[in-house]
Amino acid sequence: MGGLSSEKEISIRSGENVYNKLKVLYPQTQKYVLNDLKHFYRHILENHYDFVFIVLHGKYGEDGKIQSFLESIEIPFSFSNSETSMVGMNKMLTNLLIKEFIRNYNITNLYLPQTVYINNIEYEKYGIDIVISKLKRNFILPPFIVKPNCSGSSVALSLVEEFQKLEEAIELSFKEDSKTVIIQEYIDGREITVGVLQKGKEILPLEPCELELQNSKLFDYENKYIRKINHIIPPELPEEIMLYLKNISSQIFEFMGFKDAVRIDYRIRLNANTYEIYFLEVNTIPGFTEVSLLPQEAEKTGINFETLLKIIIENNLNNNQMLSNI
Repeated sequence: MGGLSSEKEISIRSGENVYNKLKVLYPQTQKYVLNDLKHFYRHILENHYDFVFIVLHGKYGEDGKIQSFLESIEIPFSFSNSETSMVGMNKMLTNLLIKEFIRNYNITNLYLPQTVYINNIEYEKYGIDIVISKLKRNFILPPFIVKPNCSGSSVALSLVEEFQKLEEAIELSFKEDSKTVIIQEYIDGREITVGVLQKGKEILPLEPCELELQNSKLFDYENKYIRKINHIIPPELPEEIMLYLKNISSQIFEFMGFKDAVRIDYRIRLNANTYEIYFLEVNTIPGFTEVSLLPQEAEKTGINFETLLKIIIENNLNNNQMLSNI
């Protein structure tokens, strides 16, 4: 838990919650708060661990670096492998793969918001003019969503309702990701998230959740962790839309090559009595705090927190490793 990203505080909250449950299931469990990568590498090399439960969010935790190190010394760990983690953390790469998924499998009623990508080199050279030019060429008008390409927990996410405020939001996102910023059309709709859990070879979509955003238009960091917003599980949606959300989330899980558990975020817009579903992003290491969504969705699906942790661990360990202690 912990880490070097702006999501350290949330990671520690997730990690403490996981540790308090795991130390009951597995008395030999140890917790490690990561503050320095080299110290972590030495610590792992000097100790023999059967398994590492990663509850790091953001850079140096969710982007494949930790996963790559553990793969190199053949220690199993929770959630996706290094390559898939890297792609899942990178919103631009994820969007490209989702486009491929939609095209290759002739998926209907799954869309991506209109998007432009701004890299730091062109922005430093041409400034806000290049951004406005790109947006107009793609017929993207305010309001916009501006966010870092590689980040999580909606850190540095902004809703921009006029061109005059765009530059400030871009600068904020570049502080979180110095290379690439994403600008998307704002989808005025309902915020829905769907967890997907792997249990052995079985892929289980969890009960979808709607985030009831009161006096707000987006599920940002403050709404996630500071304000108390309603989590509606399951949301009031037609049965065929609920089934579609579960099925498409399971298909995305398999197509992207995810492991153990992810949470996929959508916006749903009602247009002429038709529900349009927009893919937003994927969380390869979902939160495990007391207010996090995936554990709540699992609970509503009939899987309590302890069982959720055991499923993730059992996915990664041979039957003769420490499972006899359960």
